[in-house]
Amino acid sequence: MKIFNQTVGMNTKPFTILLFAILLINACGKEGCPDSKPIEKGVDKSYLPYIIPYSDTSTRLFLKNGTDTLVFKSQGLKETKSSAIAGEGNCDKFNLQKYSLQMAASDTDYFQINYYATKFGSLYNDYEINSGNNYSNSWTYLSNSYVNDFRIIESITVLNINYDSINTVSNPVNDLFISRPKTGIIKIQTKNVMYELIK
Repeated sequence: MKIFNQTVGMNTKPFTILLFAILLINACGKEGCPDSKPIEKGVDKSYLPYIIPYSDTSTRLFLKNGTDTLVFKSQGLKETKSSAIAGEGNCDKFNLQKYSLQMAASDTDYFQINYYATKFGSLYNDYEINSGNNYSNSWTYLSNSYVNDFRIIESITVLNINYDSINTVSNPVNDLFISRPKTGIIKIQTKNVMYELIK
């Protein structure tokens, strides 16, 4: 009988530990998470002139589809924060910083540049374009050495102007966004539209 009791005692110890672990994990479920201050995840603002090189009063002249001239005007730099949670079994909450600026020629012709942080600490930059209600976007991961991380093309000529040190970003449907640090968008090409920088 004594041996039986000792054996039972040994089997209940792992069960007790397992039960405690389950209770601890459940305590960090969505309903069981304690109120805590969100973790701030921000961007490196020193990169802003390279990623979003437009001021609140910037204007740029673009040729649309080789025929129409459009004046794009800055809608102002905006800073926002979004919330995110770490995921299953983790109670961490995050405030994620994002900067964005839209350049608009009309309600249906505009492009937007976004620069934002993720909950993992990574930085991303993406482009959105709307042309005649045809929307497209493309994004790229930024390393910590963003300024030196451009995919260099020796040269590209857009409307008889030669550009070097450019960044090219494309998406799975081959939309192309070409930009240059401190200059901004040089060319955008999708299946529906092409914008080329005049000045």
